[in-house]
Amino acid sequence: MFVTLALALAVLASPRLPTFARQPTADEQQFYASISSELTAGASLRSAIAAAAGAQGGSAMAAVEAAAQPGVPIDDVAAILSELPDNGAGAAAAIRVADQAGAATAAVFSRLADRTAVIAEVERQRRTLTTQARLSAVIVGGLPLLWLVLGGFG
Repeated sequence: MFVTLALALAVLASPRLPTFARQPTADEQQFYASISSELTAGASLRSAIAAAAGAQGGSAMAAVEAAAQPGVPIDDVAAILSELPDNGAGAAAAIRVADQAGAATAAVFSRLADRTAVIAEVERQRRTLTTQARLSAVIVGGLPLLWLVLGGFG
């Protein structure tokens, strides 16, 4: 009886385990779309990245905007962008290829924006489809605690 109560209290007092699900952001999609539209309008890659980062705001984008200024190696920009959660590696690769080969990247960033939107939609669907299972787990996990609280000691 006391062991069960102690175990229940230990579970309640323990820190919540981290979840592996991350929330894809519309900010990344908007960032790639802004870069694509700037490039389509004729801006250089460096200025398109700086303008898109400035429009986004935030501390992470401030670092991108600062790194995209003239005189800073483009690899620094690619390294910072590679940290973006959804398509950072793809953006960094596109920047490096464009720097080395002079490839047109407007279509690449447009596709990255589309891919990020798809990732966000799949994540929303996954959360929706697993809601019932998560609720069942809470109910089944909470029943023993409810039993203890309602007098299941005897």
